[in-house]
Amino acid sequence: MRVAILGVGRLGAFHAKVLSETKDVDELRIYDADAARAKEIATSLKAQAAASVDDALKGVDTAVIATPTNTHAPLIKKCLDARIATFCEKPIAMGIPETHDIVAHVERAKGRLQIGFQRRFDAGYHAARDAIRGGKLGNVYSFVMVSCDRLPPSDAYIATSGGEFKDQLIHDFDITRWLFSDEVEEVTATGSTLGFPQYEALKDVGTSAVLVKLRGGALGLITGLRHNEAGYDIHVEVHAAKDTLAIGIDPRMPWRSVEADAPPLAGPPYPNFFVRFGEAYRTELAHFLRFARGEVENACTAADGLAALRIAEAASRSWRERRTVKLSEID
Repeated sequence: MRVAILGVGRLGAFHAKVLSETKDVDELRIYDADAARAKEIATSLKAQAAASVDDALKGVDTAVIATPTNTHAPLIKKCLDARIATFCEKPIAMGIPETHDIVAHVERAKGRLQIGFQRRFDAGYHAARDAIRGGKLGNVYSFVMVSCDRLPPSDAYIATSGGEFKDQLIHDFDITRWLFSDEVEEVTATGSTLGFPQYEALKDVGTSAVLVKLRGGALGLITGLRHNEAGYDIHVEVHAAKDTLAIGIDPRMPWRSVEADAPPLAGPPYPNFFVRFGEAYRTELAHFLRFARGEVENACTAADGLAALRIAEAASRSWRERRTVKLSEID
């Protein structure tokens, strides 16, 4: 297959490396607004640097979009209108109307668009989902999701990220729907700028907590931290009638128990999301290539991207207005 990758920042460069190692990829073209970076990455991977988006897309079968969020929607439309199967990193757009527009455009163009939520491809999440769907746990009463970055991103990134709910916790919102096969009914969110007073001016938080209630009645607590130097920490607890499950609790968790008889963790702790979810990212792109060839169903649709964004918008509104927000309020 001939693949164009648009945007080779941290994640885009990782995707480019994975694609360059994929036997199904016969030709890889790389475009970035920073032409020197595109050329550098292309040279290191023995790929082809493209001078423009149009050059990158000419004659390709598939495209992978990892550019800044404000460019996602127009690039998606450009690719789909050219009949190019497209993978786009989350989110589709910052706003609900623009995202609705892309969902409708996919339908009009009868295009193939997969959205990048890599946790759907992680083995631990799959095992937990199978157990939940298989009825082995009985009623799921509650769950806890924790997302901790090791080091905070730059203030420049924060200013354009859309905020912690849309940037960081949107992964948790998406995986909540996927894991429990249920929809979020309402959210109550709060946040703090402790340690990062500059976030006040940016209208963002460095630590957040979101209480979600699912339509089926289960309650979830989702917490996010921008700063946890012990290591990158993504884990889930599922509390049910017959059993309790954990996802992401392994020897590389950045935990230190104070209990005298607790075994030390093997380590080293996960330094970043590339290491924690490296295999999930590879599986995700492999699935996308199969989806592009019509061999499998779409694992994460534009409608799924919209659903996660609606939860993030509800959480943002809850935090701003200091009240519980029902998802029915988010158009």
